Amino acid sequence: MQPLVEPVAVLSPWRTQLGSRTAALADVGLTGLRRLAGARVLVVGAGGLGAPVVAHLAGIGRLTVVDPDVVDASNLARQTLFTAADVGSSKAQVAVDRAHAVDPELDAVAVVGSFTPDLVPGHDVVVDAADSVVVTREVSDACAAAGVPFVWGTVLGHDGQVSVFRDAGPDGVDFHDLHPEALPDEGSCALDGVLPALCGAVGAVMAGQVSALVTGAGDPLLGRVLTVDARRWRWTESPLRRGPASQRPVPVPASTVPRIAPAALAARLADPADPLVVVDVRTDEERAAGVVSGAVTEDTAADDVVVYCARGPRADAWAARQPAGRRVAVLDGGFEAWRREGLPVAHEHRP
Repeated sequence: MQPLVEPVAVLSPWRTQLGSRTAALADVGLTGLRRLAGARVLVVGAGGLGAPVVAHLAGIGRLTVVDPDVVDASNLARQTLFTAADVGSSKAQVAVDRAHAVDPELDAVAVVGSFTPDLVPGHDVVVDAADSVVVTREVSDACAAAGVPFVWGTVLGHDGQVSVFRDAGPDGVDFHDLHPEALPDEGSCALDGVLPALCGAVGAVMAGQVSALVTGAGDPLLGRVLTVDARRWRWTESPLRRGPASQRPVPVPASTVPRIAPAALAARLADPADPLVVVDVRTDEERAAGVVSGAVTEDTAADDVVVYCARGPRADAWAARQPAGRRVAVLDGGFEAWRREGLPVAHEHRP
């Protein structure tokens, strides 16, 4: 395919040295290096997939990293940009700092928050490393509207997938062609586990797709889905085409369960006369890193309940199963938001 980015006029001595091994490739050369130096890349998610992507994008012109989370000790085995000293720090900011330490000429921007469509315009390629179907649909719609291709990857357990989507032209494909039903996220690395090396392998392939799109060297995974089974390390490829009846799915309605802000929950918990019960629906491994003091891990007969998980989706699902008439609210942003706001974290829980 044609390269997406026009080469910059002049390549600095530093950038020339930094990318010398890449430029040695016959189909890249100095012109490809100059294209990389002009590329503007948005990376959504700085976790297990985003970390290797950022690490392998040295030499691009501008990097924007968006992620609302902070580094946790459980991240370190697979999110290789981070160290123990980074625990509690913003993932987006640390990722940008690491990238800038490798390439001081990089124009790097950290967005500490969730993805929003207005972030896409002004970028040449978007990398969806959030590993969330809900976020991917938002990225897909925003990229289609802006005419920007995006690289997508996912990992869970021993399984991973990578593809490239570009909703343009008669051969265009988009994420909704792969997943036509607007289903919510199912499963998570915290619940189901993930092989750390798989994150690195899939993330590296994703970074390679960015290079292929920007420089025109190689054959990016447009219209193809690459799947890896890390139990046997077998890679397979499947074609992806747009069907005649393909259309964007109707988004899943946002949860109607009431939310409570972390500070408001803290105020209620400080009132000894308040009968509120807090329910923690995270895994034992997640709770080992800290809990909201007094939270229970099993359902109770209480009529007034606040439920939380790491970020919200599992709490929403739990709340949706409760009988009518029961007052249930979800902690907005989950335990991660509670911790980000500096509210008290206990290191024990009562069942």
